[in-house]
Amino acid sequence: MPLDTCFSKFLEEKSLIRSRPLDSLRGTKVAIDAHNWMKVLTPKINEPFQAVMGGVPLTMGRAIKTELERFKKAGITPVFVFNGLPMILTQTPQQLVQNHFLIEIYEKREAAWHAHHENKAGCKQLFEQTGSTITSSEFQHNLIRILRENKVEFLKAPYMAWAQMAHYCQPKERCVHQIQGPNELIMFEHVEVLILDFHFDAPTPEFEYIVKSEIKHALMQDAEADPTLSNQKLTDLQFLDCCLLSGLKGQIKHPRHFAHVQFVKIAQTLRKFGHACNFILSKPGTTRDKDQGNMLLAKNHLRIRAVIRHSLVFTLDGQCQPMTATRHKDEGKNERVPCNLSDLWGLRLPNILYFFLSIGAIQTQVLINVVQNQMIETIPQMDTEDYRMLLHRILPLRTQIAHQLITQLSAKDERYHKREAMACWRWYMKNPCSVAQPPAIVLDEWQLEHHQIAKLQKEHKDQDGAPAALDFLFVVTHFHKNATKVHQYRSVEEVICAIHLKALDLLGYFTHATQSEDPQSGLSMFSDALMKTNAPEFSEYSVLLVELFRTKALTCSHFKFMKPESGESESEYSKDPWESDGTRNTVHFPSELKLPSQYSKATAPMQQNYEKCCLLVSRIWSLLPMALSQDEAWYSDVSKDLLAFNTVVRALHKTLRNLIEVIAAVLFLEKKTEIDPYHYNELPQQLPFGQESNTAMGVVIDYIMRNDEHFGEPQLYYNRAERLKYLAEVKFTCCHDLEADLYKGFRFWCTAKTIYEELKKEKSPHSAIIREIEEIFPHADDMLRVKLHRVIDLGDQKWAHEDYVDPEGPPPVVEE
Repeated sequence: MPLDTCFSKFLEEKSLIRSRPLDSLRGTKVAIDAHNWMKVLTPKINEPFQAVMGGVPLTMGRAIKTELERFKKAGITPVFVFNGLPMILTQTPQQLVQNHFLIEIYEKREAAWHAHHENKAGCKQLFEQTGSTITSSEFQHNLIRILRENKVEFLKAPYMAWAQMAHYCQPKERCVHQIQGPNELIMFEHVEVLILDFHFDAPTPEFEYIVKSEIKHALMQDAEADPTLSNQKLTDLQFLDCCLLSGLKGQIKHPRHFAHVQFVKIAQTLRKFGHACNFILSKPGTTRDKDQGNMLLAKNHLRIRAVIRHSLVFTLDGQCQPMTATRHKDEGKNERVPCNLSDLWGLRLPNILYFFLSIGAIQTQVLINVVQNQMIETIPQMDTEDYRMLLHRILPLRTQIAHQLITQLSAKDERYHKREAMACWRWYMKNPCSVAQPPAIVLDEWQLEHHQIAKLQKEHKDQDGAPAALDFLFVVTHFHKNATKVHQYRSVEEVICAIHLKALDLLGYFTHATQSEDPQSGLSMFSDALMKTNAPEFSEYSVLLVELFRTKALTCSHFKFMKPESGESESEYSKDPWESDGTRNTVHFPSELKLPSQYSKATAPMQQNYEKCCLLVSRIWSLLPMALSQDEAWYSDVSKDLLAFNTVVRALHKTLRNLIEVIAAVLFLEKKTEIDPYHYNELPQQLPFGQESNTAMGVVIDYIMRNDEHFGEPQLYYNRAERLKYLAEVKFTCCHDLEADLYKGFRFWCTAKTIYEELKKEKSPHSAIIREIEEIFPHADDMLRVKLHRVIDLGDQKWAHEDYVDPEGPPPVVEE
């Protein structure tokens, strides 16, 4: 949101928006406000069903590359600057978690689902109206990933991207030629020239910009008519106050103190009073001593001005300092900060953590929890009873992740240790719950040597003949006995293996050998199940599946949807057509499962439970990504159930990623690695849980499971090749290689079956496998094999009915 319209009108009336040929920027480096640039991308990503598919837009990569190609063609080197940590909240946590705008979006999404289930026209447009994706952390995370893949420079500022960009304009800290962003940036000191927009598609490509000295000169010219102002110059601070008093509604919010007044009038008024606070305190109907409301407004003004002038930024020597400290460093001056910086930004972090943040090696959410001592959970995409229960079950893990950092920070800043218990705010709670400090967990170190890792990678190559990946299965298989008390990690490969091992250690996959009398570290049932899979391609997804089992988040029942408002509002089940009155949509949900006739008796339990079987299979398959085309949006089926499950999975996925990133950061804070921090640029893309999947794989297998081999057309699709062709070329046209994805999905199902069989061996009340899953999994396995064999060849198996003759091969075994 730019400065108030009165400023924009002033620029237009005085013809202060300049333009020059784009070619004049050839060979320059330009810092670009990434958040503002994402607004340019959003209209070019037209995917109505993206919001209900989960994940990131399919065409996002193509749209970004197209925009990057424009910069390359113009000879401009962009440097995208992202926002980092937020300032201390001006809004209360209650206002954030009980956000009426988010509730309105949620209600619109529910209306879109209702229209979709009733096959009403216009449901695509309704889904498009459920909000933009540019503010989501997933969108920004994947934007950074794409920029990294394309070798495009980016930086996450410690706090405000605008402040970091303004800092780059200082002569001795200048590492870019120009900056581009919204007109708020002109408020910052040292920003003399600001590029507002690039017009790549104009007949003669050009860019628009404004110059601060010209704006101030125009304001001075209007003052010549007033003799009391003719000799008074407009200082930089007064110009900043003019902008603030006109009103801000974007990242920085400041109330508007003038209604329908020209920008020049604001400047004239301010110069008469000399200081913005003098004007605020003298507003009509109040007195300087008695008006507490005006005093609060004046204090808020000073606070916002301090945010702009004293924001923490990265310097070229790798320090995180206030802008004023860098501004006067060489002048021997000390500018007084009008308030405690920790009141604006929270407690300070070590420079190494700001560095991790800048390269995308650690996400902002876990740092916000640590710095602000609170967790804030806003309304999810799908609010279900299962989602709320998952948040309750993973709260100890999230707290432990935060305290792994807090323990290190407390050694350097006792304020981290002396704070009250962390508060957890959730959208459905009127009051926060207090989070108890978790027990201290000391993680093992691991005896790892670079030459040993390289040797094992060469000995255990993947299916394509490449060296084995450094993943969970690799480290569990080869290093689970290598726990030790002290070790220094000297290479990137050693660090990657150590991060995987420490993460599994904290999750309970090992015994703490170095803290017991047992001379070796042992395997828990979870790491044992992981080793039994022997499926390196699914290493990350296997751990995710194990954690879904452990948190009881994987079920085979329909979700119970909740009203997102806070308080004691009653919950309600989804009103999908196939749940409310027992009838099923004939296209997507046939009235009965179509199986070969000879199985009508043998598979009675399968038929009785087929709805639960379909839910279980589609949810497990949805954990995997599909190879989807980046040239077209998804216009096939969507599933409300799978989106609800995807919402649950994303919460767990993000928590596991935070765990990985915090362990990596702690390695540096504890000085247990000797690698150069420069190599940490290589780490983010080599660590697990970097990208979340959408629901596509689950939607495809759900369609196959719920339809007969003719897909509703009795005269068509008599053989396997025709069925696969129909699915790939008619039903799911976005799929790049559907046959390969179906084989991959079936291999993962076999991996999931191995994990299930290992975990169900535990017969305690706290078993990871819930009874419902134990009852349904065998039938779901039988059904999947029968249905999938009609589309792809599952190979030789032992058949239950030897007298059955099928030209494509008999269906898989179904036990009596």
